[in-house]
Amino acid sequence: MSTPRFEALLKSGDVQQAREEAELAFRRNPADRRALIALAKLASLDGDAVKAESYLQKAAGGTPADEVDIGLVRASLLMQRGEAGPAQALYSKLTQSQPPRAEAFYGLGFLLAEANDNTAACAALERAVQLEPEGAVYHFQLARVLFALARLKDAFHHLEQSLRLNPGHVPSYLVFAIALQAGGELEAAEDMLRQGLKVAADEPHLLKALSNVLAAKGDFPGAVEAAEALVRVQPDHPSALGNLARFRMAQRNYADALALCRKLSERGQATSLSRSVEAMIYETQEPPDLKAAVAAWRSAMKLDPQDWGAANNLGLLLLTRLEGPDAKKQAKEVLEEAIRRAPEQPEPQLNLALVCAQLEDTARAKELTQGLLARGAALAPELKEQAERLMKQLG
Repeated sequence: MSTPRFEALLKSGDVQQAREEAELAFRRNPADRRALIALAKLASLDGDAVKAESYLQKAAGGTPADEVDIGLVRASLLMQRGEAGPAQALYSKLTQSQPPRAEAFYGLGFLLAEANDNTAACAALERAVQLEPEGAVYHFQLARVLFALARLKDAFHHLEQSLRLNPGHVPSYLVFAIALQAGGELEAAEDMLRQGLKVAADEPHLLKALSNVLAAKGDFPGAVEAAEALVRVQPDHPSALGNLARFRMAQRNYADALALCRKLSERGQATSLSRSVEAMIYETQEPPDLKAAVAAWRSAMKLDPQDWGAANNLGLLLLTRLEGPDAKKQAKEVLEEAIRRAPEQPEPQLNLALVCAQLEDTARAKELTQGLLARGAALAPELKEQAERLMKQLG
């Protein structure tokens, strides 16, 4: 039996045309199980779980292949509801179906990757690609897992395949560019993002990534241009405005940067980034406003409970620029919080060691400093030099 056209359209990503043809098939024959399953998939994509389940119930009782498709939609619905365990169990069961289904291996691999079981995820996603080599999204997810496994050559290969099969897939351009940037290939990262913008003009994520790459290259006029383009596309988006404020600050255009940050605050849309920009300006301007800087850093910490940088910067400010025992004690508290948020980051540990030394907690200062020096070559040279100097002072 030939594959209905709406199924091929749905697989290719032409959702609108697939919807029209599946609805037409359903109107012609309300008992058409393939149309019912396709409509259930479309309802799932729309986030309408109730409608999807209604279609699935009407489609029950068909061929074994129909039942596998029903199971795949149900697994997707479980995943949407955040029920990862049941979804993974169902996908795992569906991988045993005959003939094997790429979608089942993909779903299983995706969930394993979300659980950071990248080795098992890789095996599942490789099987999905083997079964359906033209599935662009399978190559994309496999590439992400391969990056996590440090198999860079293979990862780049599958990203290339993803873009070959689906040149309009924005996440592929983004992941490609981020990987290139992480490897120090800034020119190639910029080129990749500009390629993406040719097929998805003014796409916000690509514009933001481009501004970051250009800033890393030292091309601040280009970074500002990209950030301004992002604001034109998303004039009211907090992330876009905060990003532009960051670059205005880098240009030492403090007045415009503060105006953007205050605009967000007045709307109740302040972000950790916008408040951090404010804090840095308050510290840098002449004369500095350290009280306002402390308040801004504390606000940034609250706005993003995962942001260790705001806590570290506040601790450093309290340590180096404010006098009195209370300032040192507060510095100790926020640096402990920075370490809690990012235990592997060396900067908060070094700063906390310095605070402990000033508070005459020599044992804790030594413990932190020795831990840093034990990292050996993994510790940045400038941090190693500071840690060695502190160790000598501690005796």
